[in-house]
Amino acid sequence: MFLFFNNLLTIKCIKTILKIRKIKYVYSFNKYLLLRVLNENTCCRIIQRKFRKYIKLEEECPISHERLKYPFACFKINKKFLYYDFETIIRYFNKTKDFRDPLTRVNIEEKQIENLNKLIRYYYGHRTNKILITEQMIKNTELSIIAYCLNDLANEINSFQELNIDDIYNSFLPRLIYYIHILIKNHDYRYNLVILNAFKHCIKDDIKNRNIICDYILLYV
Repeated sequence: MFLFFNNLLTIKCIKTILKIRKIKYVYSFNKYLLLRVLNENTCCRIIQRKFRKYIKLEEECPISHERLKYPFACFKINKKFLYYDFETIIRYFNKTKDFRDPLTRVNIEEKQIENLNKLIRYYYGHRTNKILITEQMIKNTELSIIAYCLNDLANEINSFQELNIDDIYNSFLPRLIYYIHILIKNHDYRYNLVILNAFKHCIKDDIKNRNIICDYILLYV
């Protein structure tokens, strides 16, 4: 049975409890929302305490060898929960850039790293330099940038009724070749195929000399 906080509490009292529990970014809320956050937090704390009694197998961090204290990081590897001191595992990942579980050497899923980054932003603020950046995150960002640049290139080409040969070989093709080179070098073929086909279909059919650019794309796709 959960005992909930109610309207008898003053806003000042509610904010004091929230501060003690280190719940951030809620002080602009009205009384109703503050109570809701406080009661949800209370439920979560009770459920977590009960749950941890059954799943917590280690009492100390395998890296620092210090007793675990809240907050701590948890990874589910091969149906087993592994626990690490929060600050220690963040320092470990930032220093080694090796995003495998330190004990099992199993790759940690990208989703788990994203969840860890949410906790980092919560405890250290949005301007912290402790955010974890994996190689896959860098590749995804680069892929998005290339797609955006190709979209700009397509829009520029579509602004012409007829493509001048000099413009094609001095401006459009060199840029396209550069983007394709990065795609081939750093990214999977299946993603490259989707992006380049989308770029080709974005170019209007009635533009004269568009076939020079499209034929070059066909050499790759």
